[in-house]
Amino acid sequence: MLLKLKIYCISIFILSLAFACSSEGNEASDPDVSKVQVNVSIQRLDKELLACKDKNQLINFFNTHKSFTSTYFQVLPQDFEKLAERLLPVITNQAFQDFYKQSQEPAFFGNTQLEDDFKEAFQHLKYYYPDFKEPKIITIFTGFFAQDVLSSPELMISDSLIIIGLDYFMGKKGKFLPDIYDYQLRKAAPNAIVPQAVLLLSAKYNATKPSEKSLLADMVWYGKSYVFGHTMMPSKADSLFIGYSDLQLTDCYTFQKDIWAHFIDNKLLYTNDAPIKAKYIMERPVTAEIGASCPGAIGRWLGWRIVGKYFDENEKLTIQELMKQTDAQKIFEQSNYKGLPDEE
Repeated sequence: MLLKLKIYCISIFILSLAFACSSEGNEASDPDVSKVQVNVSIQRLDKELLACKDKNQLINFFNTHKSFTSTYFQVLPQDFEKLAERLLPVITNQAFQDFYKQSQEPAFFGNTQLEDDFKEAFQHLKYYYPDFKEPKIITIFTGFFAQDVLSSPELMISDSLIIIGLDYFMGKKGKFLPDIYDYQLRKAAPNAIVPQAVLLLSAKYNATKPSEKSLLADMVWYGKSYVFGHTMMPSKADSLFIGYSDLQLTDCYTFQKDIWAHFIDNKLLYTNDAPIKAKYIMERPVTAEIGASCPGAIGRWLGWRIVGKYFDENEKLTIQELMKQTDAQKIFEQSNYKGLPDEE
Protein backbone atom coordinates (compact mmCIF):
# COMPACT_ATOMS: atom_id res chain seq x y z
CA MET A 1 0.00 0.00 0.00
CA LEU A 2 2.83 2.38 0.87
CA LEU A 3 4.50 1.68 -2.47
CA LYS A 4 1.27 2.40 -4.35
CA LEU A 5 0.86 5.66 -2.45
CA LYS A 6 4.39 6.75 -3.34
CA ILE A 7 3.85 5.92 -7.00
CA TYR A 8 0.55 7.83 -7.00
CA CYS A 9 2.15 10.91 -5.42
CA ILE A 10 5.04 10.83 -7.90
CA SER A 11 2.57 10.53 -10.78
CA ILE A 12 0.61 13.54 -9.49
CA PHE A 13 3.83 15.55 -9.29
CA ILE A 14 4.89 14.61 -12.82
CA LEU A 15 1.48 15.43 -14.26
CA SER A 16 1.37 18.74 -12.41
CA LEU A 17 4.82 19.60 -13.70
CA ALA A 18 3.85 18.63 -17.23
CA PHE A 19 0.78 20.86 -17.17
CA ALA A 20 2.73 23.75 -15.69
CA CYS A 21 5.29 23.51 -18.45
CA SER A 22 2.67 23.18 -21.16
CA SER A 23 0.81 26.29 -20.03
CA GLU A 24 3.83 28.51 -20.25
CA GLY A 25 3.95 28.64 -24.02
CA ASN A 26 7.17 29.42 -25.86
CA GLU A 27 8.10 32.10 -23.30
CA ALA A 28 9.03 29.29 -20.88
CA SER A 29 12.53 30.70 -20.45
CA ASP A 30 11.72 33.72 -18.35
CA PRO A 31 13.67 36.82 -19.48
CA ASP A 32 15.87 38.68 -17.03
CA VAL A 33 13.76 41.66 -15.98
CA SER A 34 15.78 42.57 -12.89
CA LYS A 35 17.07 45.77 -14.48
CA VAL A 36 13.66 46.96 -15.69
CA GLN A 37 12.86 50.04 -13.63
CA VAL A 38 9.30 50.24 -12.33
CA ASN A 39 7.51 52.26 -9.69
CA VAL A 40 5.26 50.28 -7.34
CA SER A 41 3.29 52.94 -5.50
CA ILE A 42 0.83 51.54 -2.93
CA GLN A 43 -1.27 54.04 -1.01
CA ARG A 44 -2.52 52.36 2.17
CA LEU A 45 -5.86 54.05 2.59
CA ASP A 46 -6.92 51.15 4.81
CA LYS A 47 -4.55 52.48 7.48
CA GLU A 48 -5.84 56.02 7.06
CA LEU A 49 -9.46 54.90 7.23
CA LEU A 50 -8.89 52.81 10.34
CA ALA A 51 -7.25 55.79 12.03
CA CYS A 52 -10.58 57.67 11.91
CA LYS A 53 -12.32 57.67 15.30
CA ASP A 54 -15.36 59.87 14.73
CA LYS A 55 -17.67 61.17 12.00
CA ASN A 56 -15.74 64.39 11.40
CA GLN A 57 -12.50 62.48 10.86
CA LEU A 58 -14.28 60.22 8.40
CA ILE A 59 -15.71 63.16 6.47
CA ASN A 60 -12.24 64.70 6.35
CA PHE A 61 -10.88 61.39 5.01
CA PHE A 62 -13.56 61.36 2.30
CA ASN A 63 -12.86 64.96 1.30
CA THR A 64 -9.11 64.34 1.21
CA HIS A 65 -9.68 61.38 -1.11
CA LYS A 66 -12.73 62.57 -3.04
CA SER A 67 -12.13 60.69 -6.26
CA PHE A 68 -11.46 57.40 -4.48
CA THR A 69 -14.46 57.80 -2.16
CA SER A 70 -16.85 58.59 -4.99
CA THR A 71 -15.55 55.65 -7.03
CA TYR A 72 -15.35 52.98 -4.35
CA PHE A 73 -18.40 53.90 -2.28
CA GLN A 74 -20.44 55.19 -5.23
CA VAL A 75 -21.45 58.42 -3.49
CA LEU A 76 -21.32 62.10 -4.42
CA PRO A 77 -19.49 64.60 -2.18
CA GLN A 78 -22.78 66.01 -0.91
CA ASP A 79 -23.54 62.59 0.55
CA PHE A 80 -20.23 62.14 2.38
CA GLU A 81 -21.84 62.95 5.73
CA LYS A 82 -24.47 60.21 5.29
CA LEU A 83 -21.73 57.79 4.25
CA ALA A 84 -19.76 58.66 7.38
CA GLU A 85 -22.81 57.97 9.55
CA ARG A 86 -23.21 54.54 7.95
CA LEU A 87 -19.53 53.59 7.92
CA LEU A 88 -18.53 54.76 11.41
CA PRO A 89 -20.36 51.98 13.30
CA VAL A 90 -18.66 49.43 11.04
CA ILE A 91 -15.06 50.55 11.45
CA THR A 92 -15.39 51.16 15.19
CA ASN A 93 -16.93 47.74 15.84
CA GLN A 94 -14.60 45.51 17.86
CA ALA A 95 -15.13 42.49 15.60
CA PHE A 96 -14.15 44.62 12.61
CA GLN A 97 -11.11 45.95 14.45
CA ASP A 98 -10.02 42.37 15.22
CA PHE A 99 -10.58 41.41 11.59
CA TYR A 100 -8.40 44.29 10.40
CA LYS A 101 -5.74 43.51 13.01
CA GLN A 102 -5.59 39.97 11.62
CA SER A 103 -5.08 41.36 8.11
CA GLN A 104 -1.91 43.11 9.28
CA GLU A 105 -0.28 39.88 10.44
CA PRO A 106 2.68 38.54 8.38
CA ALA A 107 0.54 35.65 7.12
CA PHE A 108 -1.72 38.15 5.38
CA PHE A 109 -0.63 41.71 4.52
CA GLY A 110 1.94 42.49 7.19
CA ASN A 111 4.72 41.67 4.74
CA THR A 112 6.10 42.82 1.38
CA GLN A 113 4.37 40.19 -0.78
CA LEU A 114 2.01 42.67 -2.42
CA GLU A 115 4.86 45.01 -3.37
CA ASP A 116 7.05 42.12 -4.54
CA ASP A 117 4.29 40.59 -6.65
CA PHE A 118 3.37 43.87 -8.31
CA LYS A 119 7.05 44.53 -9.01
CA GLU A 120 7.35 41.18 -10.78
CA ALA A 121 4.23 41.83 -12.82
CA PHE A 122 5.10 45.42 -13.71
CA GLN A 123 8.67 44.54 -14.68
CA HIS A 124 7.44 41.88 -17.08
CA LEU A 125 4.71 44.13 -18.45
CA LYS A 126 7.20 46.91 -19.11
CA TYR A 127 9.68 44.45 -20.61
CA TYR A 128 7.12 43.24 -23.16
CA TYR A 129 5.26 46.56 -23.46
CA PRO A 130 7.76 49.42 -22.98
CA ASP A 131 4.92 51.98 -23.10
CA PHE A 132 3.24 50.39 -20.08
CA LYS A 133 2.56 52.94 -17.34
CA GLU A 134 2.44 51.53 -13.84
CA PRO A 135 -0.98 52.26 -12.33
CA LYS A 136 -1.23 53.69 -8.85
CA ILE A 137 -2.35 51.13 -6.27
CA ILE A 138 -4.74 51.84 -3.41
CA THR A 139 -5.61 49.39 -0.64
CA ILE A 140 -8.76 49.68 1.46
CA PHE A 141 -10.45 47.61 4.17
CA THR A 142 -14.14 48.14 4.92
CA GLY A 143 -15.42 44.84 6.29
CA PHE A 144 -17.26 44.11 3.03
CA PHE A 145 -19.11 47.43 3.29
CA ALA A 146 -18.88 48.06 -0.47
CA GLN A 147 -20.22 44.72 -1.68
CA ASP A 148 -23.77 46.08 -1.72
CA VAL A 149 -22.94 48.85 -4.20
CA LEU A 150 -20.13 47.40 -6.33
CA SER A 151 -20.10 44.33 -8.55
CA SER A 152 -16.38 43.77 -7.88
CA PRO A 153 -15.42 45.54 -4.65
CA GLU A 154 -12.42 43.27 -4.24
CA LEU A 155 -10.53 44.53 -7.29
CA MET A 156 -11.16 47.60 -9.44
CA ILE A 157 -8.77 48.25 -12.30
CA SER A 158 -8.20 50.96 -14.88
CA ASP A 159 -5.13 52.00 -16.86
CA SER A 160 -4.09 54.40 -14.12
CA LEU A 161 -5.49 52.92 -10.91
CA ILE A 162 -5.86 49.62 -9.08
CA ILE A 163 -8.08 49.52 -5.98
CA ILE A 164 -7.76 46.45 -3.77
CA GLY A 165 -10.28 45.57 -1.08
CA LEU A 166 -7.94 43.66 1.22
CA ASP A 167 -10.82 42.27 3.27
CA TYR A 168 -11.92 40.25 0.23
CA PHE A 169 -8.51 38.56 -0.05
CA MET A 170 -8.08 37.06 3.42
CA GLY A 171 -8.80 33.56 2.15
CA LYS A 172 -10.17 30.65 4.14
CA LYS A 173 -8.25 31.66 7.27
CA GLY A 174 -9.82 35.08 7.58
CA LYS A 175 -11.96 35.73 10.65
CA PHE A 176 -14.78 36.64 8.30
CA LEU A 177 -15.45 35.59 4.71
CA PRO A 178 -16.88 37.61 1.82
CA ASP A 179 -20.22 36.62 0.34
CA ILE A 180 -18.80 34.15 -2.17
CA TYR A 181 -18.89 30.39 -2.64
CA ASP A 182 -16.27 28.12 -1.09
CA TYR A 183 -14.80 27.18 -4.47
CA GLN A 184 -14.15 30.86 -5.18
CA LEU A 185 -12.00 31.30 -2.09
CA ARG A 186 -8.93 29.98 -3.91
CA LYS A 187 -8.90 33.25 -5.87
CA ALA A 188 -9.54 35.23 -2.68
CA ALA A 189 -6.22 34.56 -0.98
CA PRO A 190 -3.46 37.15 -0.44
CA ASN A 191 -1.14 35.60 -3.02
CA ALA A 192 -3.91 35.60 -5.65
CA ILE A 193 -4.33 39.38 -5.73
CA VAL A 194 -1.72 40.24 -8.33
CA PRO A 195 -2.35 37.21 -10.61
CA GLN A 196 -6.03 38.19 -10.68
CA ALA A 197 -5.09 41.82 -11.30
CA VAL A 198 -2.86 40.82 -14.22
CA LEU A 199 -5.71 38.84 -15.77
CA LEU A 200 -7.86 41.98 -15.64
CA LEU A 201 -5.02 44.07 -17.07
CA SER A 202 -4.66 41.57 -19.93
CA ALA A 203 -8.02 42.67 -21.37
CA LYS A 204 -6.38 45.84 -22.65
CA TYR A 205 -4.05 43.78 -24.83
CA ASN A 206 -6.40 40.89 -25.66
CA ALA A 207 -7.79 41.70 -29.09
CA THR A 208 -11.09 40.14 -30.08
CA LYS A 209 -13.42 40.03 -33.04
CA PRO A 210 -16.80 41.37 -31.82
CA SER A 211 -18.70 39.52 -34.55
CA GLU A 212 -17.38 36.15 -33.37
CA LYS A 213 -19.74 34.81 -30.70
CA SER A 214 -18.86 31.10 -30.63
CA LEU A 215 -17.89 29.18 -27.53
CA LEU A 216 -14.52 28.50 -29.18
CA ALA A 217 -13.90 32.25 -29.52
CA ASP A 218 -14.66 32.72 -25.82
CA MET A 219 -12.41 29.80 -24.90
CA VAL A 220 -9.53 31.20 -26.94
CA TRP A 221 -10.00 34.67 -25.44
CA TYR A 222 -9.69 33.27 -21.93
CA GLY A 223 -6.82 31.06 -23.02
CA LYS A 224 -4.92 34.09 -24.27
CA SER A 225 -5.50 35.88 -20.97
CA TYR A 226 -4.09 32.94 -18.98
CA VAL A 227 -1.03 32.62 -21.22
CA PHE A 228 -0.56 36.37 -20.82
CA GLY A 229 -0.89 36.11 -17.04
CA HIS A 230 1.59 33.28 -16.79
CA THR A 231 4.03 35.18 -19.00
CA MET A 232 3.85 38.27 -16.81
CA MET A 233 4.02 36.29 -13.56
CA PRO A 234 5.98 33.11 -14.32
CA SER A 235 6.69 32.48 -10.64
CA LYS A 236 3.02 31.98 -9.81
CA ALA A 237 1.14 28.69 -9.77
CA ASP A 238 -1.53 28.06 -12.39
CA SER A 239 -4.10 27.66 -9.60
CA LEU A 240 -3.79 31.35 -8.68
CA PHE A 241 -4.96 32.34 -12.14
CA ILE A 242 -7.78 29.90 -12.81
CA GLY A 243 -8.79 29.13 -9.25
CA TYR A 244 -8.58 25.33 -9.48
CA SER A 245 -6.95 23.28 -6.76
CA ASP A 246 -3.76 21.38 -7.59
CA LEU A 247 -5.75 18.15 -7.62
CA GLN A 248 -8.33 19.63 -10.00
CA LEU A 249 -5.59 20.81 -12.34
CA THR A 250 -4.01 17.37 -12.29
CA ASP A 251 -7.32 15.63 -12.90
CA CYS A 252 -8.21 17.99 -15.75
CA TYR A 253 -4.88 17.27 -17.38
CA THR A 254 -5.20 13.51 -16.81
CA PHE A 255 -8.78 13.22 -18.05
CA GLN A 256 -8.70 15.90 -20.72
CA LYS A 257 -9.41 13.30 -23.41
CA ASP A 258 -12.81 12.68 -21.82
CA ILE A 259 -13.44 16.40 -21.32
CA TRP A 260 -12.54 17.11 -24.92
CA ALA A 261 -14.73 14.25 -26.13
CA HIS A 262 -17.70 15.86 -24.38
CA PHE A 263 -17.12 19.09 -26.30
CA ILE A 264 -16.76 17.30 -29.63
CA ASP A 265 -19.59 14.79 -29.16
CA ASN A 266 -21.99 17.58 -28.18
CA LYS A 267 -20.81 19.91 -30.97
CA LEU A 268 -20.12 22.69 -28.49
CA LEU A 269 -17.20 24.55 -30.06
CA TYR A 270 -19.24 26.52 -32.56
CA THR A 271 -22.41 27.10 -30.60
CA ASN A 272 -23.54 30.69 -30.20
CA ASP A 273 -26.22 29.82 -27.66
CA ALA A 274 -25.53 32.04 -24.62
CA PRO A 275 -27.05 29.73 -21.95
CA ILE A 276 -25.10 26.76 -23.28
CA LYS A 277 -21.87 28.76 -23.44
CA ALA A 278 -22.39 29.95 -19.87
CA LYS A 279 -22.37 26.35 -18.62
CA TYR A 280 -18.78 25.95 -19.78
CA ILE A 281 -17.38 29.46 -19.44
CA MET A 282 -18.95 31.02 -16.36
CA GLU A 283 -17.73 30.20 -12.86
CA ARG A 284 -19.60 27.33 -11.24
CA PRO A 285 -18.75 24.81 -8.51
CA VAL A 286 -18.66 21.99 -11.08
CA THR A 287 -19.43 21.39 -14.75
CA ALA A 288 -22.18 18.90 -14.00
CA GLU A 289 -22.78 18.21 -17.69
CA ILE A 290 -19.39 16.45 -17.76
CA GLY A 291 -19.23 15.05 -14.25
CA ALA A 292 -19.54 15.81 -10.56
CA SER A 293 -15.76 16.16 -10.20
CA CYS A 294 -15.22 18.36 -13.27
CA PRO A 295 -14.56 21.94 -12.09
CA GLY A 296 -16.59 24.86 -13.37
CA ALA A 297 -15.45 27.13 -16.20
CA ILE A 298 -13.83 24.12 -17.83
CA GLY A 299 -14.09 25.89 -21.19
CA ARG A 300 -11.59 28.47 -19.94
CA TRP A 301 -9.17 25.70 -18.98
CA LEU A 302 -9.53 24.06 -22.40
CA GLY A 303 -8.96 27.45 -24.01
CA TRP A 304 -5.74 27.72 -22.01
CA ARG A 305 -4.65 24.33 -23.29
CA ILE A 306 -5.43 25.28 -26.90
CA VAL A 307 -3.69 28.65 -26.78
CA GLY A 308 -0.77 27.22 -24.81
CA LYS A 309 -0.17 24.58 -27.46
CA TYR A 310 -0.57 27.15 -30.24
CA PHE A 311 2.07 29.27 -28.54
CA ASP A 312 4.32 26.22 -28.29
CA GLU A 313 3.81 25.27 -31.93
CA ASN A 314 4.83 28.77 -33.11
CA GLU A 315 8.23 29.31 -31.51
CA LYS A 316 8.80 32.69 -33.15
CA LEU A 317 5.46 34.07 -31.99
CA THR A 318 5.77 36.74 -29.29
CA ILE A 319 3.27 37.34 -26.52
CA GLN A 320 2.48 40.71 -28.09
CA GLU A 321 1.65 39.07 -31.42
CA LEU A 322 -0.41 36.38 -29.73
CA MET A 323 -2.56 38.92 -27.90
CA LYS A 324 -3.27 40.77 -31.17
CA GLN A 325 -4.63 37.68 -32.91
CA THR A 326 -8.40 37.48 -33.25
CA ASP A 327 -8.86 34.39 -35.42
CA ALA A 328 -9.91 31.73 -32.91
CA GLN A 329 -10.33 29.11 -35.61
CA LYS A 330 -6.78 29.64 -36.86
CA ILE A 331 -5.38 29.42 -33.33
CA PHE A 332 -7.35 26.21 -32.73
CA GLU A 333 -6.32 24.56 -35.99
CA GLN A 334 -2.64 25.47 -35.69
CA SER A 335 -2.50 24.42 -32.05
CA ASN A 336 -2.98 20.79 -33.16
CA TYR A 337 -4.79 20.26 -29.88
CA LYS A 338 -6.70 16.98 -29.83
CA GLY A 339 -7.49 16.58 -26.17
CA LEU A 340 -4.29 14.72 -25.37
CA PRO A 341 -1.50 15.29 -22.83
CA ASP A 342 1.59 16.89 -24.30
CA GLU A 343 3.70 13.76 -24.21
CA GLU A 344 1.27 12.06 -26.55
